[in-house]
Amino acid sequence: MLLQPPEGPLVLGIALVDFNHLVGPRIEFSQGDIFGDEEVAKILPFLALPDGAHMSLEDYSYFHLVPNTASPSTVFGISCNRQISASSLLVKDVDVTRSIVQKAVVVLVSKPVFGPIRDRLGVVTEALFEQRDFSDTRILVEFGNSLEISLRTQLTESGLYIGQREFIHIFRHRALVLLKALMLQKKILFYGHPVERLCTYQYSLISLIPSLLQTLDDCGSPPLAARASTLSRPNSLKTSDRKSMLAYIGLPLDLFGKDAFFQPYLPLQQLDLLRDSQSWLCGSTNTIITQQKEIDLLINTETANLEFRNPRLERLVALTPADRKWIDEIVRDVNDTWDDDDAQRPVMHFKGSDDYLRAKFEEYVSAALASVRYREFISKSKGNGTIIAGTGGDVNTLEDFNAVWIVEFTKTNAYEVWDRSTDPMLFDIVEPRHPCNEKPSVVSDIGLRLAEGIQDLKLEQQLAPTREAISRTLSASSNNLFKAVEGVRDRWQQRTVSSTSTPGVTHGSYGTPIEITKSDADLSTSSPDIIKSGINISRQPSRDSTASALSPQRPVSVSQAAADTKAALSSLGAEIQSLWSNRASRFSFSRSSITSVASTKSISTPTSAKHLGSSTIQLPSSPMPPTHLHPSVSILVEVPENEQFVIADHSGGRLSQETESGEPAGMAI
Repeated sequence: MLLQPPEGPLVLGIALVDFNHLVGPRIEFSQGDIFGDEEVAKILPFLALPDGAHMSLEDYSYFHLVPNTASPSTVFGISCNRQISASSLLVKDVDVTRSIVQKAVVVLVSKPVFGPIRDRLGVVTEALFEQRDFSDTRILVEFGNSLEISLRTQLTESGLYIGQREFIHIFRHRALVLLKALMLQKKILFYGHPVERLCTYQYSLISLIPSLLQTLDDCGSPPLAARASTLSRPNSLKTSDRKSMLAYIGLPLDLFGKDAFFQPYLPLQQLDLLRDSQSWLCGSTNTIITQQKEIDLLINTETANLEFRNPRLERLVALTPADRKWIDEIVRDVNDTWDDDDAQRPVMHFKGSDDYLRAKFEEYVSAALASVRYREFISKSKGNGTIIAGTGGDVNTLEDFNAVWIVEFTKTNAYEVWDRSTDPMLFDIVEPRHPCNEKPSVVSDIGLRLAEGIQDLKLEQQLAPTREAISRTLSASSNNLFKAVEGVRDRWQQRTVSSTSTPGVTHGSYGTPIEITKSDADLSTSSPDIIKSGINISRQPSRDSTASALSPQRPVSVSQAAADTKAALSSLGAEIQSLWSNRASRFSFSRSSITSVASTKSISTPTSAKHLGSSTIQLPSSPMPPTHLHPSVSILVEVPENEQFVIADHSGGRLSQETESGEPAGMAI
């Protein structure tokens, strides 16, 4: 919808503000009669180059001015500030004494049409800096001449609104809290960087009040209150005409009228305005301003946190269960259409768009005002003893809006102006009922509280550094573990290769072989004492078979191994019988050749060299008298044709033989 253009010019002036390191910010170039005003020329440089402008390559500042004229009215300004290295300038002024040059291009207009101006202002400012010669200001002159025509053709209502979706997405349920605080005309201060976001959030907040952006002529200074005297109670209503409908409801509210002002960016030079006003909405990047005791509510734009300096205000603007359910649905609609990669991307559907948000909040504010009128009507009727029926209103509707908030609103200057310019029977046109479709249950309200509380914790942001640290630690630990495992595996493979490549090594837990003659070996087969001591007798392979013995063997199945073992035990039984029948007298032992032995219960004997080979047989233990217990002996039997027999000790200890008299005896080899 096109707005009615002002009677005078829309663009009031163009200026270039420079930051001088000796005297501070100053106007370097200007075009327009408004800069002849002493008040404007004095405060404009501090508004155009805000505190902390050096922290970003490019930033925007929104601000308000009030010229000292016969009929003062608010002038709206927007500036784009940038910085450039002094060494890159083609023409360097004598005042340039530092390595960085900061300047801002300013546009002053009679209406807050910041949306259409911002993009063009950014392009012109960048082009000016690309010249690297600030003495050539022709581009600024041409920009001022063309801007007036283009703005008048694009002066629409949507051009006034900026950033509602982002405001709801960032502040979530707290957006409704801020709206309630604004309607109570409290002292609200936004603080944070960058300046453009600081200013945008404030304009997004006031745009939630229907048509308020179109009536900000008195917002620049507390003494300005020209609009209130022009308002009167409407005599007619055209429901198909939105402007007529809003006037009948009493919208927009006169929130920045008497003793109230709105300054998106407040410099230290205007600090006295905070002490001289009863109500204000301001923004600042200076911590000195945040320390003022007059502040009722402080909003940090960087963290979206609300700090209630006035404890009573927190109770007044508290959300009811109906409020929470209503705003939760709106937040969910915005988040469903939100794109983090492109926050400025327009929404293709009505639901979740800027128009959708303005319609929703217009419904909320209208219903709240209708409930105020219905409350007054009920109170008067009860005082007169009148019985009311069939009005369609809900007596408990004030509880859904928070009754103490409604009562506090009736004490403001905005309510005073609204009361005398609104029909008492407003609730006949606008239903005095909370816009929440259904009353939430206790359980669902608790769920909303918990969900919003968890969201306020911002765990995703708070735990991000911890999550990154844990990820780095796990990554480093896993790499170290893999390296350690790889090292152990390499060393194990080296040991395996070296052990398998060593010649003359006999596998198994055998002692050192003892070479004897074949005749002595024949004698050993008939000695029962050797059998009693649990000797392992295994066949020593020849040199030709050593390589095959050391090479890996194919695995043997369990059934095959069981069959081989059964056959070996059957043949072993006959040999045991013959061994028990012989005596130890055929052996002679010598003390000088005692060999290390240790007791064992397993025996591996070549009952038949051609049948058993090097198989190891476990003999069942048999009861023997203590005098016949003998330790195991490792004996290597050499036979012709490279055949060898080994009587090996499993324990690897020294051979010893206890005689019946208890003295150790050895076998003479």
